[in-house]
Order: sequence, then structure tokens, then C-alpha cells
Amino acid sequence: MNFAENLKAVRHDQQMTQTDVATTLHVSRKTVSSWETGRSYPDILTLVKLGELYQISLDNLLKEDLVMAAHYQQQERLGQRRWQTIRVTYYLNIALLFLFYSCLILRIQHVWGYIFLLLLLNVWELGSTYQDFAAWRQHGWHLTGVVFLVMILNALLLLTARGVPAPSEFPASPAGTGAAIGYVLSTVVLIGVSVVSGIFAIYGRIPAKSSRKDA
Repeated sequence: MNFAENLKAVRHDQQMTQTDVATTLHVSRKTVSSWETGRSYPDILTLVKLGELYQISLDNLLKEDLVMAAHYQQQERLGQRRWQTIRVTYYLNIALLFLFYSCLILRIQHVWGYIFLLLLLNVWELGSTYQDFAAWRQHGWHLTGVVFLVMILNALLLLTARGVPAPSEFPASPAGTGAAIGYVLSTVVLIGVSVVSGIFAIYGRIPAKSSRKDA
């Protein structure tokens, strides 16, 4: 008996419907059905909850389903790589943000552009692997206030470091209009990336190693 068949059999033993299981685990009935037909697998955390719900050990739940075992081994490897990626990019984000502000304040123009590019790429990678955004909601208005304050500080810092361009730099011509648009867009991108990077530095957390299997 493979995992899907065993999962269905155990549910019947408990005299539960797919809807009962879905309600308890906060998933859709279609998701439970896909587990019992072998179309998909529950993640590690959900698997533990299933064992608790059915009052059965994971060993008995998995039986000798080698495909299922291979799936969770792959999930474990992916979870380990994700944890390492988050850990590296989190600390690198703080270092690059410090260098970025240092170059702006000291007006080291020939370096800060490269550092900003690295910061942008690192924030992109960190944002694509980070999973604990739900924890940020508990900060509520505090988080909103910090974002607003950081935006203002970044805008002032960028305008001070880069200077406010004179109107003569943007003549009334297609080229001047393009230059003005480019200046505005670049400023928005600079402020946006530095704000996101700063929020990660303030509120971001590295997940505990013991939670990697939940990935």
C-alpha cells in the first residue's frame, strides 16, 4: 500500500470525511483529495499534523513508500539550501546597505553605483527566498511608520548626496524630457530598494535551523 492509499485508509478508520480533514488542517478539500490520489504530497509540517490528527506515527503513515521518502529527502535538501541562502543574503544585505550609505554620505560616486547594483541583486534574491513575511504583520502601524520614516530619510539623503539638478539640465526637448524621466525613475528605484533593504535589516529574521524541514 502506497502513501496515498494508506492516507485514505487511515482517514476511513478515523471515520472522517475529506471535508473534516480539510477544515482541521485549514486546507481545501481538493488538496486532501489530491493527497489521497497521489497527485501531490503534503509538506513536512502538514504531514506531522496528519499524524497527530489520525493518531498514527509517521513511520506507519509512510509505510514503505520509497517514492514518498525520496520526495521528503528532496524537500529536506531544498530546505537546507534555502536556509543557507537566507542566512548569507541576510547578512550580506546589512553589509551592502552599510557600504551603500557610507558611499552616499562620503560621496564616493565611482563606487556607490556598483554597490547599489549588488544591493539590488541581493535584495531580489533575499526577497525570493524569505518566507516569514507573515510575522511582519504583528508590527502593524509600527512597521508602516518605520517604512514612511525610512522613505523620507532616504529621499533626503539621496537628494543631499546627488544634489538637486538645475532646470537647465532638462531642456524643453524630447532629450530633456527623457533625462528628467530617467532621473525621477532612478531616484524612485534607489529609494525603493534602499527602503526594502532597510526593512529587511530591521525586521528580517533568519529562521531557526530546526525549522528548515518545514520548507
